[in-house]
Amino acid sequence: MKGASYYAAIMTLEPLLLQKEKSDDQQEAYLIADKICGIFVNDYDYLLMREFESIYGLSSGKDMQWEKIKALNRLGAGITYDQMAGSYDYQYAFLKTLLKRYPDSPHAPAARFYMIKPGYNELKEVEWELRELNTYVKKYPELKESDLARLKIARINDNLWQILSADYGREQFTGGDRDKDAKRAAKSRLTALNLYKIVLTNKKIDVKTLQEVRERYRDLKVLKQTNRYWILND
Repeated sequence: MKGASYYAAIMTLEPLLLQKEKSDDQQEAYLIADKICGIFVNDYDYLLMREFESIYGLSSGKDMQWEKIKALNRLGAGITYDQMAGSYDYQYAFLKTLLKRYPDSPHAPAARFYMIKPGYNELKEVEWELRELNTYVKKYPELKESDLARLKIARINDNLWQILSADYGREQFTGGDRDKDAKRAAKSRLTALNLYKIVLTNKKIDVKTLQEVRERYRDLKVLKQTNRYWILND
């Protein structure tokens, strides 16, 4: 499916997304719109730019892109433009609306995973995110999203191991006591390994990500560092 078709697919949901009456069909529309935005905007936003520019021409491409984004936002997409990154950003607005209108929906537990905001730039914020993720896993242990939460916890601990050992010196993440930080690094590594193994055993997430987890699990076992950072840090 090409980018313009992703846009058209969301627009066909307009009557359901905007209707005042609650219905099962509206809940499904929120889920579909969220999934499409996740692909169209977050994962492959070049589709949006390339398709609109090829259809309307390079000179008017940017203007047409924004017009399309405004049309999606009128349906509740909440898409913004990140000037520094030079890309569009979708933050699960359709799922937020689903949770607001249907807090007891059978889809609500899965949607709540995407409401957990990442910790940013400081250890206390990362620790808050870890608590939220662990609470989610305990509450919904069998969901696919719980394995996504486990994976995120593993990756954060993987990064903490590296920050507190090989990359030591980032004051916003270290505690000031080198020995205590070394013990925490070792504990973080074991936590990451344990959760990577659980995710690999459960096999609930997509094949590509499982392969990445398998490779990282193997490397972390032999203390190999990673160049991927899952902790947000500017």
